[in-house]
Amino acid sequence: MLRVLIIGNAPADDLAKWSNLVMDSDLIIACDGAMEKCQINGIAVNVLIGDMDSITEATQRDAKSKGVKIIKLTDQDTNDLTKAIAYADSLGATNISIINVDGGRADHQFANYLSLLEAKSDARLFLDDCTVIALRNSKPISHSIEIGTEFSVFSLGRSSGINLTGGKWELKNAVLEPSSTGLHNVAVEDMISINCETGNLLVFVSN
Repeated sequence: MLRVLIIGNAPADDLAKWSNLVMDSDLIIACDGAMEKCQINGIAVNVLIGDMDSITEATQRDAKSKGVKIIKLTDQDTNDLTKAIAYADSLGATNISIINVDGGRADHQFANYLSLLEAKSDARLFLDDCTVIALRNSKPISHSIEIGTEFSVFSLGRSSGINLTGGKWELKNAVLEPSSTGLHNVAVEDMISINCETGNLLVFVSN
């Protein structure tokens, strides 16, 4: 079992609220300029990855001196988060947690959601107000949740054979198209379970 934590380069400097994820991780990957935030917060990074356009040479030298593995990838077809996810998958990660990607440009934020769909392992994106989980073609998910918590399920493209239990509004062999349908469901059990036969879903669970 390899639990990987990926830390993005969002504007926030204080990462203390994610200390539980830091402690529970076996490997920590910093995306480009996130290395500086990790140094400020005393987080021991194992791997630094990205095109290195948001990090100083001094920070890179300091990281190298501390034994951090530095992987420079200049490919502009994918963002740094996708690069980090692909690297974690190549190591056989069993689950991937992603933090500090809140804020910034809207198109970058949307790309972060889509990056979850490219992960081979269980990848979850932890934002300030919610957790985002991707569900791809018949790869079911289960998520522990407090009763009364709101969650939303959106389809990217057409998804079919959707089954959802644990929510106030359940689904059985349903079909969803890209729309606002799926907004504001409510957990009535302490576990929600979702699967689909075809398509891609994004699940947003409120904190």
